[in-house]
Amino acid sequence: MILLSDEESPQTTFVGLRELTESDIEQLSDVVLQLIRKFLSEKIPQHNIDQYDIAIDIDNSNEDLRIDIDINLDLPPRFGLDEETITQETMDKTFIELEKILKENFSS
Repeated sequence: MILLSDEESPQTTFVGLRELTESDIEQLSDVVLQLIRKFLSEKIPQHNIDQYDIAIDIDNSNEDLRIDIDINLDLPPRFGLDEETITQETMDKTFIELEKILKENFSS
């Protein structure tokens, strides 16, 4: 079982995953970070973001894989963009892509 979650929309997906190694976990973390950066840059050019923090927590204990992602985004007020909407859309796209990657590369 995989639990992909953010604060507003936890998603649970059942995928037959093989046993993941530390190297797999590090690779997943890198993939998640790349996806988040990609989807954020589709919405906002990097030079227009004052600051952002991304926290990725991957827990592979108890035969479950839990991936928690937290994005804090700080945009200049002049853009008038809703940070929460951008963050949520980024999370949704990231989870969709991550599920595909897990099925393709880490299934048993």
